[in-house]
Amino acid sequence: MRGNQRALPAFMAVLTVLALAGCSSSKNKTTSGGGQSGGGVTVTTAASGGPTVVNVVGGEKPDGKYYLTVTPGSVKAGKTTITFKNAGTKVHEVVVLKTDTPAGNLKVGANHEVSEDASVGEDSETDPAKTKTTTIDLQPGNYVLVCNIERHYEKGMYAALTVS
Repeated sequence: MRGNQRALPAFMAVLTVLALAGCSSSKNKTTSGGGQSGGGVTVTTAASGGPTVVNVVGGEKPDGKYYLTVTPGSVKAGKTTITFKNAGTKVHEVVVLKTDTPAGNLKVGANHEVSEDASVGEDSETDPAKTKTTTIDLQPGNYVLVCNIERHYEKGMYAALTVS
């Protein structure tokens, strides 16, 4: 019995360590299409074997203008995951257009939308407080990301992205 009595504290210590490890939370959680994450975004790059991740956040400002931010603003060519988080109160989307036209100078049609002829992919209509992702094989060049829901581009919902 004496040997078992000495082993019991060591066994209890191991159980405590395992229990604490199982209760810890990760600060990096990934978000997949339509889901939400309680933490940050895990970024995998082409160097680590996965696509580059471009984080896009969009929504409305109190002054009535809309916004779209892109981080980072420049990436290497190749598989790129566009992760769009709708931080607004309205439905938004992100359309990725390959164009040399500056982001704020796209031609707006009578329908108050820009042409999607240069589109290489998109995160379609995304509800408020939701996140969507899509992976696109981006070629070198200039891109403009826009919310192409009627009048959203006109209210400022666009951003540039450079691919080298």
